[in-house]
Amino acid sequence: MTDQSTPQAAAPTPTQTINIQTPAAPPSNGLAVASMVLGIIAIFTFWIPFLGWIPVVIGLVLGLVALSKPLGRGMAITGVVCSGLALLAKIAFWVVFASALGAAAAASHT
Repeated sequence: MTDQSTPQAAAPTPTQTINIQTPAAPPSNGLAVASMVLGIIAIFTFWIPFLGWIPVVIGLVLGLVALSKPLGRGMAITGVVCSGLALLAKIAFWVVFASALGAAAAASHT
């Protein structure tokens, strides 16, 4: 008879559990974020006839409401400024466009 030993299973190695807790996200103002995003969108869509008014008006209103909240004032100011600039650009664009159409119509009648 041969002396064969049965292989024994290795003892399990102890594992260490590491619990990492991330700090909680700081509170923010959702109205201010929405105002800033809509203000940036409004800058790029001011030339669209009817759709361009939506982000301008909503961004301006949300920004003005968000200014009354204690958090996110910087984003609210950014939203109001971007929406206001887009509103001014929209009005100027359509005044120039309408006057150009009026000048073209007057020139074709003479």
